[in-house]
Order: sequence, then structure tokens, then C-alpha cells
Amino acid sequence: MPSFVNLADLGRRARAARLARRLTLEDVVQRAEFTVSWLSKLENGQLSPSLEGLVKLADVLECGVDTLVEGLSVPPRYVVVKRGQGRRDGSRSSYAIESLADQWRDRAMNPAIVELSGMGNRHHPDNHDGERFIMVLEGDVTLGYGDELIHLSTGDSIYIYAAIPHTLSPAGRTTARILSVSYDSRHAFAGDGRAARDGVVRGDRKPAAGRTKPARRPKG
Repeated sequence: MPSFVNLADLGRRARAARLARRLTLEDVVQRAEFTVSWLSKLENGQLSPSLEGLVKLADVLECGVDTLVEGLSVPPRYVVVKRGQGRRDGSRSSYAIESLADQWRDRAMNPAIVELSGMGNRHHPDNHDGERFIMVLEGDVTLGYGDELIHLSTGDSIYIYAAIPHTLSPAGRTTARILSVSYDSRHAFAGDGRAARDGVVRGDRKPAAGRTKPARRPKG
């Protein structure tokens, strides 16, 4: 469900702009070639106008489209992604990602389906502040976590502190699929587009060359 415009507030703004210019419904529709029914429904929050309609209305009311719609976008209450219809990123042939929540901007969690083949991401370890949940949907997976190797079979799951560099690769010759949910409460995943682009956060925040930064481990 994408973001939508608060139609009730849009209607109130249109009505206020019309009355401020002492125009009747008939005055407006004659100048913009609307119908009285169309404009009445819009002012009562019962109609979602096209962009062309908004431009015509703003021109007649001499107020600009921004005046009518600025700040009216409402975040979605939920996002539905049908099976196999998430945004796909196959830029790394052995680490294909299907993102599952692109429509929800400024989210703290980033769910994705990851298909692992060949070396997986052994040459490009993931790490970011926050946490990550991984569940194997198909096949067997080897998780390289710090200096450990952890074997996961179909149905197995693991919850990790994601700042420790980690890699994922299929344990066998066949492609493996995992559900990955990354979480970072301090950085929205659509804020600068990097995490939203990659589906699963990569190690974008790396120490400068020549400097090392010890990995932080979970408390307790």
C-alpha cells in the first residue's frame, strides 16, 4: 500500500483558497472546465484528483500546486509484496537480493530474500550497526561470523549482532535461499538510498585506510 494524500485536508485547502478569492463553485468550473460535481467532491474529500486536475485548479485559484498538497502525504499502514514481485538486485551474480519493503520509506528494518550461489558474498562481508535475523528457506548455508563458521540447514535461523563482519554462502553445490531482516534503529534504510539499493546493508561505514576499529560485541 503506497503513501497517499490526505484528501480531507486537500479539500479544505481548495475550498479555503476558493473562498479567499470570493469565487463560487460555478466560477471555478467555468474557468477550468471542471464540473460542479467534481469540484464539490474534491472539496469534501471524496475525490482523488489527477495531477492535471490539480494544476488546472491551482491555476484558477492562483495558489500553486504546492499550496494545495504540501505536507499531505500520509505514510502507509502496511506494505504488501506479492510472491516474487519484490525489487530485485542481481548485480552480484552469486548474491541475488529481492527486497520486500521498498515502498515503506524511513523504515528501521529491511527484509529481503537472498539467493546464494557459488561463493555467496565471501569477498564482500556484510556489517552495519544494529542487528540481523537470518532464516534458511532452502538448502544449506555457511555463515562466517567473525572467526567462526556456523552451519545452517533448511528451517534453521540465527539472530546476530550485525557490526561483526559476516559472510553467507551455500554449503552445497545448489543455490540456497534465506530470509534476511536487518535492523538499525539509528539509520533509516531509505535515508540516503544506499541500504535500500542493496537490500541488505553492506559494510558502507568502514574505518579509514590505515586505521582499524575493533568490532563491538553484544553486551551480556
